[in-house]
Amino acid sequence: MKVIFNKYLTTLLISLSLSSALVAQRTMGGPGQMDQSQGEEEGAKTESIPPDVRAWRLTDHFTFSDTVAVDTLSTGYQVFNPIFKESIAQNYLGNLGSAYQSMIFDEQQRYYGNIFYNSLLAYIPHPHELNYYNTKTPYVNVTYHFGSPKRQSEEYITALYTQNVNKATNVGLSYHLSSSIGQYQGQKAENQNFKFWSSYNGKRYNMHTAFVYTKIENQENGGIKNNNPDIDFHKLDPSEVPMNFAGNSSASDANNNIDHLQFFYNHSLSIGNIDVKGKDSTVTQLPVSTVYHTLKYEQGERLYSINNLPTYTEADNPFYSESPIDTIQTRDSTSFQQITNTFQIKFNEEANSLLKFGLRAYITNEVMLYKYPGKIKELKDDDGNKSYQYHTRDTSLINTAIGGQIFKNLGENFWWNAGAKLYFQGYRTGDSEITGSLNSQFRVGRDTAGLFANGGIYFQQPELFENQYNSNHFQWDEDFNQTKSIRIRGGMRIPTRRFELSGGINLINEHIYWQNNGLPDQTSAVLQVMNIRLKKHFILGRIHSVNDAILQYTSDEKYIPVPLLALYNSTFYENTLFQVLHFQIGFDLRYNTEYYAPKYMPATGIFVNQQDKKVGNYPFVDAFINLQLKRARIYIKYDHVNQGYPDEPYYSSYQYPGNPRNLKFGVSWNFYD
Repeated sequence: MKVIFNKYLTTLLISLSLSSALVAQRTMGGPGQMDQSQGEEEGAKTESIPPDVRAWRLTDHFTFSDTVAVDTLSTGYQVFNPIFKESIAQNYLGNLGSAYQSMIFDEQQRYYGNIFYNSLLAYIPHPHELNYYNTKTPYVNVTYHFGSPKRQSEEYITALYTQNVNKATNVGLSYHLSSSIGQYQGQKAENQNFKFWSSYNGKRYNMHTAFVYTKIENQENGGIKNNNPDIDFHKLDPSEVPMNFAGNSSASDANNNIDHLQFFYNHSLSIGNIDVKGKDSTVTQLPVSTVYHTLKYEQGERLYSINNLPTYTEADNPFYSESPIDTIQTRDSTSFQQITNTFQIKFNEEANSLLKFGLRAYITNEVMLYKYPGKIKELKDDDGNKSYQYHTRDTSLINTAIGGQIFKNLGENFWWNAGAKLYFQGYRTGDSEITGSLNSQFRVGRDTAGLFANGGIYFQQPELFENQYNSNHFQWDEDFNQTKSIRIRGGMRIPTRRFELSGGINLINEHIYWQNNGLPDQTSAVLQVMNIRLKKHFILGRIHSVNDAILQYTSDEKYIPVPLLALYNSTFYENTLFQVLHFQIGFDLRYNTEYYAPKYMPATGIFVNQQDKKVGNYPFVDAFINLQLKRARIYIKYDHVNQGYPDEPYYSSYQYPGNPRNLKFGVSWNFYD
């Protein structure tokens, strides 16, 4: 523990030292800059550079820049777990950094290419999720979270630094580490990622590039031992709750390790000129079109390992029913590489004076290389004794697609887009999608309201590992059909009233799901998943109540299980002391109705469907205090403060207990100069 703490402390000191060095460089050493004391002696008026940090993300296949706010707000700061920033309701293993799946169907993430990563995507940053910056002064953020008790502590640290080299060029890097020993045996999770990025925004040429490395090292305890979710674990000390893979110590004999590397390079060149007259009769010169090229390269390796395997394959109640490759240990390894090149041309809507919309067309090619265990061959000796032999299999998949989009992003009251994509070569030949969205705003009395809608029709081939896979515990060789789905969502929002009402419907045919035995299957039934969602922020004096509730309906919970109701409420009192110390004191509540929550399969990292026991109908309540003093944000939180009420088992997933009551605190500090 001491070594880990020293590692975190070293990272903090490096970040703070870097920030201090930049401050010193700006005030004492920069060319053309005057030392402040010298300026005061000469009677000169010194001018400090005001904090100015602008951030954005690339959207629509990296052709548009979407402004994002730099996170400096106190509201919601106590919710630092990445998975609860993505969805208000999560089916997860109870520990920071562990596998998860959103209970809200529309928010379940899927990264096409490697299904074994889907339960950990919150910890694997991808290029479309990266923020790029433009700063007038160097910007540094250091964030630290700690959860007690010490012997089962969790720690979370991020350090970010970015600055402009010149007016057009920015560079930055960040380091993130979350480490949690866990309240229960064999639950330790440690996730790290390092990001480097750079951007150049010139008059004609723009460039965005990034390098991302992620390393995940998670122990897998397999849930409560003997498949007994009815054990009264809530009446035991967490260290006494028997777990499947914990062995005779607090450590686990099973581990999931992921190494993932990405390189991203996107650049564009503007072509032609057009004069556009504004409302004030000023003329602005804009490009007629822009051409883009995007290169993405990634490689990853996942290793699932178990030591002392015979302990978990006992005949009376085995966790895994088969281990044909190796009965002593498990070493299931899969790796992949992917290279994607995309060429695009966009005709800006300002150049289309007749129809007033823009046009984008593209062609993309992807090459995917997989390496994984091949089919197992059964051998027999002269005495009839069986043995098994396997080999490593290499598979290459090449896909080429064309696509296009028409869009209207300009205007004050109405915006829309419509697009299509078709794979015409390779493994995914015949896959296609047609998508569209619209947004509007209008006046309703003294308020501003808006209607929005989006949707799509999708045809998608199964992923490679949905069709075929071999390992020490699971083998399948399928030929599933193309999945077909229709998704529609729409609603209304009134920002001035902090109100949003929305609803959606999903129709799915040839749905691929995961059975209780850990194997994939496909149903020909047409499935429906519908939802209605309400978001409302109430304010009464200095009391705030932030609410987010969603009702869901599934036509068959055997294939797509979701809770009927999931909600999140944050109620707090807000005020300012001494005109400088802003504070919030209140509680968060999360609740979902009972449902057959998918269970987690450690060997594949996939949540599979089960019909044995429902999970839910238990509120998790956290009490918190948020403090903000100038550029520093601090929180103190008591997680699961309601433990013992109601007096019943509390699960965060099937067979996985939620964490008992524990104290947490965190601090985030911004440096702008």
